[in-house]
Amino acid sequence: MSKPLVFTRRSQLTEFVQNTKARGDHIGLVPTMGALHEGHATLIRRSVSENSVTIATIFVNPKQFGPSEDFGRYPRPLADDLALLESCKATAVFAPSIQEMYPEGFKTSVRVPDLSDVMCGSFRQGHFDGVCTVVLLLLNLASAHKAYFGLKDFQQFFIMRRMCLDLAHPTELIPVATVRESDGLAMSSRNRYLNPEARQKASAIPQALAQAAKLFLNGERKAEIIVSKAVQVLSAEKLQPQYLDLRDLEALQTVVGEIQNEAVLALAQPMSVPNGSCRLIDNIVLSTNPFYRGILEDLIARTT
Repeated sequence: MSKPLVFTRRSQLTEFVQNTKARGDHIGLVPTMGALHEGHATLIRRSVSENSVTIATIFVNPKQFGPSEDFGRYPRPLADDLALLESCKATAVFAPSIQEMYPEGFKTSVRVPDLSDVMCGSFRQGHFDGVCTVVLLLLNLASAHKAYFGLKDFQQFFIMRRMCLDLAHPTELIPVATVRESDGLAMSSRNRYLNPEARQKASAIPQALAQAAKLFLNGERKAEIIVSKAVQVLSAEKLQPQYLDLRDLEALQTVVGEIQNEAVLALAQPMSVPNGSCRLIDNIVLSTNPFYRGILEDLIARTT
């Protein structure tokens, strides 16, 4: 098993990409902030299966962290990350410094209005501007045919898709189902912050979403009933989400009355942990589309 090539400079990556494309190889890209887990591994393996070359990026992006968030203590286990990428057969890794990504004089910011101002954007001002800026930069540097994103960050994927559509970016964005623990908790680099007590309470998050999924699959379409059921499950563990929104998949507008077509039920849950707090996000897409229906059924099975 060969180790992935490691690039730290933009010029190294672009030269590799040019040579790769000259050979006619197909490139898949998996952008990450490191602290990799099985969720990331699933994205890597999916890319490896669909492309002749897979490039992963590891960059903790300061532009998407607020001043009181966990940028300084965000885990950065690079050696472990490289070992995981090797086991998944990634071809190359781009792990730049902040100065390499944002050299002196860097001024540009990419923003998708409206979509970036709701849900997580209501509480993390500028977060999605930072995400859009770094992702577009990585898409340009890697010039990939496909880029893979986990649906745990559904709003992020929704915004990235809008950005690429509006700017006619040629990279195809591939959504991949959220990878979950055995009890349904979405895998996250921040899960490692949770002590046993917090971890137990966090299990109410997938249980709440699963109960909402059951209602939907049984024919319920009233927004108030679906949301109230999720709130009831969370309240039983004394969890109060920062937000719990039911939004349509057209423009992330709040669903009023009944779900007409498809909707996403998304939440952010602050958790008290030793030496501070962390914020977990999760969601389900309420849809009869076979892809999303399968995800709902899997979540229900895990939480039963």
